[in-house]
Amino acid sequence: MRKIVVAVVLAATCLAAGLALWHRSEEREQEAAQLAPAETLLLADFPDLPATAMRWKQTTLYEIFKEPQVQAFLAKPLEKLQHNNAWAEAQQNIHRIEPKSAFLAVEKIVNNMPYAVAGVAFGGDRRELEKLLEQARAHARKASPNGKFDRLQYREFEIESFADNGVTVAGCFARKWYFVSNDIDLLKSTLDRLSGKTVATLAKNPTYSSSRAHLPIHPDFRLFSQPGALSNKLLTQLNAVEAIINLQDSAAIRKIQGVAVATRIEGKNIRDTLFLYEPEPTQRPVLNGKTLHLTTPDTLFYAAMAPTILEKTPQRGKKPSGPGTIPITTLLTALNSPPATLAEFQSAFGPEHALLLDWPAAVAQPSLILVCEIRNPAEARRFVETVFHAWNRADSDGIPLWTLTADNPEMSQFHPAVALTGEHFLAGLSIDSLKPFASNAANPSVKSDTLVQSKDFQSAMALLAKPETGMAYLNSKQLFERVYGFLRPAAMLWGNQIPELGDAVDFGKLPQPACIADHLTPICLSVSQKESGILVESTGPVSFLELSAGAGAAVFAIASPTIQYTPPDKGLFRGLPPSPPKPLSLPLPASAASGTNE
Repeated sequence: MRKIVVAVVLAATCLAAGLALWHRSEEREQEAAQLAPAETLLLADFPDLPATAMRWKQTTLYEIFKEPQVQAFLAKPLEKLQHNNAWAEAQQNIHRIEPKSAFLAVEKIVNNMPYAVAGVAFGGDRRELEKLLEQARAHARKASPNGKFDRLQYREFEIESFADNGVTVAGCFARKWYFVSNDIDLLKSTLDRLSGKTVATLAKNPTYSSSRAHLPIHPDFRLFSQPGALSNKLLTQLNAVEAIINLQDSAAIRKIQGVAVATRIEGKNIRDTLFLYEPEPTQRPVLNGKTLHLTTPDTLFYAAMAPTILEKTPQRGKKPSGPGTIPITTLLTALNSPPATLAEFQSAFGPEHALLLDWPAAVAQPSLILVCEIRNPAEARRFVETVFHAWNRADSDGIPLWTLTADNPEMSQFHPAVALTGEHFLAGLSIDSLKPFASNAANPSVKSDTLVQSKDFQSAMALLAKPETGMAYLNSKQLFERVYGFLRPAAMLWGNQIPELGDAVDFGKLPQPACIADHLTPICLSVSQKESGILVESTGPVSFLELSAGAGAAVFAIASPTIQYTPPDKGLFRGLPPSPPKPLSLPLPASAASGTNE
């Protein structure tokens, strides 16, 4: 009997301990939302920094970084960091502070000024953080000699503030947290939520709970936004273009009540999840796979979408009017002016549109093709003949093709082309690259192997929810080999000739393509519709979102040292005499060539 009692007690103790740990884990994950006000416009937080640091060392990116060839290429900047006293001191401070989590919450925006509070939870020595704060105070005194420091007591907390020229920065230690805000009242309310004095928190906001319902648990980074107030303000500003399109009548923007994003490291991959919370979601078209049929097992990039038809389209030829017209009117006018309107395009094509990139190893240039499924053949034919009536007609094997041939010698290599088949409209950068795709589209029974037969495609897409309204796939290994293999020789030859770049890294030690490519796996994206909104998932060595941001940053970093700004003089550039631009000679309609107006 005693053994039974002991066993029951042990089981109850283990259960209680497990529940306590689970409860603490849930509290830790929710803690940033519990500290943010219920009306928070934006919340970004890193819920578990130590776990993220551990998982980061398992990723593909970290494996590439640790490759000997990559380390040799980065030897210069790494050596500079090691000898940088500020960098070494910052590393030591972070190690001693032991940050556990961090967040930033924007409560409101008044007169374009965000009112925000940020916090960091730490498990190390508070005195190390106080040293950093003292350095910040010294910089503030030097930068703003007229600034005023102040201390005030709020309950058991001491708040330190610095104000200058209408800007206030206030900070406070509370338990194992340090908070900083540009609004003292917001800081006080944060302390109230930490102490449990305030019930209204973002964690109890139904929009927050519903928005993050489809996100993975225990992410490495989270972001949440309530775009309602921002969209109302945006629509009010866009009301100036009501003569073109009445955005107030479109409910698409207003339907999105919450936007939630989560980034989670999963082994070698990084997964990004985005959920658009719509309590009353719009029913969107579904992909049918008709553009996927045009791919091959070696297709490097494929993206398809089934966009929603605009609820209201502008009237053709309507000009913007009224005060406060913003630059978007120019774009809308261009999209909705003769010879064809956006409404006519939507009536002729859809629901599926896709972008394909093929680049066989034996071919010097890639083939980038835009594909639109035909909804109404008669309207599609009329649309193409109207828009491309000035292009040269060049049929091939019974397939209507139109190509643009520029008379300007500087554009002699620029020959975009379009084609029209029974089920697809195709556009490419050249007629030679377009013809094989047009032939496959016109003879679907002849072509059998597609991207679906690729094992890489199958394994990558299996990691995500089944795509419904959109999808994307990128063979990052092959694309990197093509692009990097093409650029590497030129970079090794010319990179060190640019002082700003040559001083940063040694381009003569650029890694071999295989050193990086062998680590890469496909990147994929899926867009699906749920009962309460739209779910977007992406995974791979990096996600599509991170890839886009990284590519933009890399282009800017490489281009910026080579760009030198020279103030304009009377001419186009200082030191160059003004000269009129050369006219661009393109084929024109007969009416335009004769000077008549249609």
